[in-house]
Amino acid sequence: MGGGAFGTICAMRKCHYVVAVAAGAALAAISFGKPAPDPITQVLAESLLPKDAKFLAHDVILAEVSAADKAADDAWRALKSRAEYDEYRTRMYKKYVEAVGGFDIPRTPLNAKVVEKIARNGYRIEKILFESRPGVYVTGLLFLPDEAKFKPPYKGIILTCGHSADGKGSATYQRGGVQGALAGFAVLVYDPISQGEREQVPKGRCCDPHNRYGTLAALLGQSTARQRIWDGMRCIDYLYSRDDVRKDGVGCMGNSGGGTMTSLLESIEPRIVAACPSCYLSSLREVCLQCGPQDAEQNIFGQLTFGLNHVGYVLLGGNAVRMHCCFKDFFPIAGSRETYSVVSGTVANCGLDASRYGMTDVPGPHGWKESTRTSSIQWMRRWLALDESTPEIDVEACRKLDVGFDDKKAEHGLDGAAKNVTPNGMVSGLPGFKSIYEYLKDDLAAVERARPARDAAELAKIACRRAGIRSLDQIGVKVDAVVAPQKLDSGVTVLREVYSFGDGQKVPALTFLPPGEVKGALIVVDDRSARTIHRMRVPENLEKGVAVMVADLACTGETGGKRHAFYGNKNADEGPSVMLYLLGKSMVGVRAEELIALADSLKRRTGKRVEMVPHGRPCIPAAHAYAARRDLFSGVQCLIAPESWAESVRKSSVVPYANVVNGALLDYDWTDLVK
Repeated sequence: MGGGAFGTICAMRKCHYVVAVAAGAALAAISFGKPAPDPITQVLAESLLPKDAKFLAHDVILAEVSAADKAADDAWRALKSRAEYDEYRTRMYKKYVEAVGGFDIPRTPLNAKVVEKIARNGYRIEKILFESRPGVYVTGLLFLPDEAKFKPPYKGIILTCGHSADGKGSATYQRGGVQGALAGFAVLVYDPISQGEREQVPKGRCCDPHNRYGTLAALLGQSTARQRIWDGMRCIDYLYSRDDVRKDGVGCMGNSGGGTMTSLLESIEPRIVAACPSCYLSSLREVCLQCGPQDAEQNIFGQLTFGLNHVGYVLLGGNAVRMHCCFKDFFPIAGSRETYSVVSGTVANCGLDASRYGMTDVPGPHGWKESTRTSSIQWMRRWLALDESTPEIDVEACRKLDVGFDDKKAEHGLDGAAKNVTPNGMVSGLPGFKSIYEYLKDDLAAVERARPARDAAELAKIACRRAGIRSLDQIGVKVDAVVAPQKLDSGVTVLREVYSFGDGQKVPALTFLPPGEVKGALIVVDDRSARTIHRMRVPENLEKGVAVMVADLACTGETGGKRHAFYGNKNADEGPSVMLYLLGKSMVGVRAEELIALADSLKRRTGKRVEMVPHGRPCIPAAHAYAARRDLFSGVQCLIAPESWAESVRKSSVVPYANVVNGALLDYDWTDLVK
């Protein structure tokens, strides 16, 4: 393969299909006659790493997450006074806001409506509709006390739902609204984006749309957390707009994904004074170890670089926080106990009021139970309503409430279509509806208009900074030969090597050197698992005098084992890519560094600048490597290349975390790097 031009995506795809058909025909011929595999195919099928190395790439990244999470714990433990505590969380708060993407969103009119009022025994329900941004409708059920028993104005609580497709309609979450109203609170249970009545893309509910939006938003330096926090803030704006709700602080409670949002909101929104996150707070290291990182709003870019972990969510806001946990949760109870231990130690060291922090732990699997809802309401009575006569929470008594309890058989609000706020149960049918994806498109258009022209050198510096690509000296690379070089009967020399990186990653690489003069150099990388798919490309290039290296980048090939499926994603690199996101890194950057190291070695060996032939997801790291070190590379020939980032935003496409560089679109598109 010659030439350094990138070419067009269409041409690349067409080229790939021709190769694939030819390869398929060759395979069919081999299988019918069953001849012995040719020497090149045999070499490509070899393993260069031990069998247990299939999880190596994942485990190296997990180890870094664990170390950073423990360091964050230690930083809290090291605080020794109230002044140190206040100074530390002030610095963290600023970085936290920046990391989620900031809140420079206009606080436009809510255009709130009470769609319907429903009287129930001991409480009442109002169906609420408002706009958190123009056309971004929020649907909610407001549970209010009986005025004959509790006189307004009431203390308000926002109840954040977990990952139920029904959102606010779930009996589990409505039950929390009922309990709150019966205790004298105004409780707003609202639909998260892509749940309940707030579907944003056709046939998209819960976690998958959260991730879909999250990766697109990340390209613009935003996040799913930003959008969801903003909705929560506007819920408080709505409560404060009512005459029957007090304006001196609110409470926040929720379970699972709602426990996440309770944690995020209470640590960033100053109007929240008491919080009860349930079935979420553990530790990032235990969560990533036991079940893998969770969906987009649960991950803040680079949060571990500035110490924001689960301890931070409890301590950052300075609020009264009670953790609620289950013994057999997939959010590991061991992490919850460790986090609470760090919280308790920090509270004691800094002279904080220990009674403002607590934990209720109950038997059973993941889920908001009568026990933890009751504990939450009791906490709100003490720290939101400031009722000092409220008794201490009796955890053993709370646990007994779960025996034989069924949310659906208890008083829980509305069922069926009665729980809907909109006429057809979907905000997308309302006049002026605008999805959150349309706002991303608007932001992209504004960015593209404002983006200055940059030369290749300046663009390369920016791309390296955004993707986290370091120099070879900083990376630290060691090359080890697995065995001595082998000369095949054809005169081709085979090198079997492992490239070991300073962070612990290992890249196995097979290099084929042609007999006679070396006329060119080529690196082939893939997002598929078997190197033997290149059994035709290697000999055809060797015949032209081109040296060929076939390598497995991080989380592919020999290190492509999958510890956890990230929300059913078939690719082994997705969970590790999310963990890198927590560390302020990118899989694009990791793989680009690996390609630079491979190319440097191959160029030193052959004296030729290297052409890259990436397939699929490695195309984006290859573009970054090419931009960063044009002295090493002669060109990039992408096969089945992902679409441009801008096109993905415009189409609201699904983009894997493995292809994301946070904030990159503020400066460049990946396709710009190979022009």
